[in-house]
Amino acid sequence: MTNVLEFNDVWKTYIMGSEEVKALRGVNLTIKKGSFIAVMGPSGSGKSTLLHLAGILDTPTDGTVLLNGKNIKDYSTKEQAKLRRENIGFIFQRFNLMPQLNALENVMLPMIKPDKEEAKKLLDKVGLSGKYNRLQSQLSGGEQQRVSIARALANNPSLLLADEPTGELDTENTRVIMELIKELNEKDGLTIVAVTHNPLSAEYAGEIINMQDGDII
Repeated sequence: MTNVLEFNDVWKTYIMGSEEVKALRGVNLTIKKGSFIAVMGPSGSGKSTLLHLAGILDTPTDGTVLLNGKNIKDYSTKEQAKLRRENIGFIFQRFNLMPQLNALENVMLPMIKPDKEEAKKLLDKVGLSGKYNRLQSQLSGGEQQRVSIARALANNPSLLLADEPTGELDTENTRVIMELIKELNEKDGLTIVAVTHNPLSAEYAGEIINMQDGDII
């Protein structure tokens, strides 16, 4: 099975004033194509830093992160942005929708070639048929997250990264959203990495990775 992501002895250090904060400490991790991995751990364990490196939102201080076999440091800033847009979908805890846009427009926003009919299909896929014109304020939390998922799928990514995707949701909506994410993995073959504090959300993954003090335990 093809490796989508490889972390080889990855360190990430941030300078906070006069202090060095080691967010990652020699992480080694391989994520294979078609896998669904949940990353758990307390605050400050390095989960979000791991996700940022996976999404090419940052680069390691030491070690290598390979995306589809290529070191992310070998891409120019412009190439990194193109790679993110064309290959990686992001789902966020607080949805990050544009409140002045309706559901359809939010899904179309990141599209390389805006396509209204394709955006409608994506909203249908996540169970929001007929709610294309609803603004964020007219949608429940679970519905807002569904729009966020549809937007993440806008450019047909091969990798889906979810940062606390159910952190703002109640138990019922957590189950609905995680069932949807699991379906994207099992039926569509999407490789998924989800960071979560919620054991209920983690149960839907094929593998659970626990982090502590910047490393996998």
